[in-house]
Amino acid sequence: MAFAAVERLIALRYLRARRDEGFLSIIAGFSLIGIALGVGTLIVVMAVMNGFRVELLRQITSVNGHLAVTAGREAITDLPTVEAKIKAVPGVAGVSPVLEGQAIVAAGEQVRGIMLRGMRPEDLMLRKPIADSVSGVTAAGPQRGVCKAAAGPAAEPAKGRGDLSSLSRGRFVAIGARLAEVLGVSVGDVVTIVSPTSVDTPLGRLPRTRRFEVGAIFEVGMFDYDTNFIYASLDNARDFFETPDRTSMIEVFALDPGAYDALIPRINAVLEYKYFAFNWIEANSSFFATVAQQANVMFLVLTLIVLVAAFNIVSSLMMLVRTKGPDIAILRTIGARRGAILRVFFLDGMGLGVVGTALGVGLGVAFADNIEAIRQWLQCSLGLTLFDPQLYQLTELPARIAWDEIAGIAAMALLFCFLATIYPAWVATRLDPIEGLRRG
Repeated sequence: MAFAAVERLIALRYLRARRDEGFLSIIAGFSLIGIALGVGTLIVVMAVMNGFRVELLRQITSVNGHLAVTAGREAITDLPTVEAKIKAVPGVAGVSPVLEGQAIVAAGEQVRGIMLRGMRPEDLMLRKPIADSVSGVTAAGPQRGVCKAAAGPAAEPAKGRGDLSSLSRGRFVAIGARLAEVLGVSVGDVVTIVSPTSVDTPLGRLPRTRRFEVGAIFEVGMFDYDTNFIYASLDNARDFFETPDRTSMIEVFALDPGAYDALIPRINAVLEYKYFAFNWIEANSSFFATVAQQANVMFLVLTLIVLVAAFNIVSSLMMLVRTKGPDIAILRTIGARRGAILRVFFLDGMGLGVVGTALGVGLGVAFADNIEAIRQWLQCSLGLTLFDPQLYQLTELPARIAWDEIAGIAAMALLFCFLATIYPAWVATRLDPIEGLRRG
């Protein structure tokens, strides 16, 4: 559709209302602002939902490995053989045997239920989020710029984060920073870990207990791990659970993190289906399905907001057509065709849509790109918890901008604006010039 210079000039003059048409200009302005807010809000919400899913999966795989191999409800007993077979699979970067179980930790008067995870110390030191937080390379979670009043006591960095290599030197453990805060312990303090199972003693059946020294304190930015996990050496965990030569699972790291799913059938085949490999999306399928469903619902709800904002253009253009009836009649009498009138009002409607959409995209991208800083500022200013790490499992509000998704949102908004423009523009072409001149 080609637009003549005079059509563009008339369309622009129609949008710049005279003094006696100020209300019309206000209506058009609100239509533009409504589209911008709708598009921007949709971009921000979808970026946060994408970031939440991607960041949670990234942190899970960086702490736990890309895949895990288990024997179902049974323990893995022939570890050297199974480990060698998995290492021989093309595409496998490394493996790490893990023994884990529930236990109770006590320090002073504080008692908490925890998950005790036993790993080889050299494998634990390769887990970058854990190793970096202990060494001080990164400070996970709310330590970065969050005011103490809003973040709470758990935001205080632990004093002296210790050394993961201590786990290979005796009865040492690494515990999460939030758990250390709750227990009131730091590096060098002693904690007592109690097994949920009991042992026979001359005094009867008593819980199995071991005393461990805190060798390191980690903070990976996931609430569950920072609050509920304690790491020990694989040998100490086996001694505590009295399960020598047993392993709960073997975690697997892939050479290509983007293609680890392709390793599952290869590993299952080489293990002759006695053991089974799975990824963490499968292990938490209901959770990730819920996240995807919530994203779809939010997209639908916010799309309706954009739709309503776009159709405000209908009322704006209908008022414009009614106000400019005499002008339209004059244009028709001096030779303007219906198509020219149609294009004038089409330009007005799509002008509002294009400017509103562009403004919404700019604001949405800027807001999403700085969402965590904005969240921290609002938390400090209002003294409210706007993103509860206990509920969302992450200590920072993530956002991931997907440009293809933004392009789709912008195209959808422009389509709504186009549909909203058709009827008023068509009505303008059907005005009777004689009637318009009489009203003028």
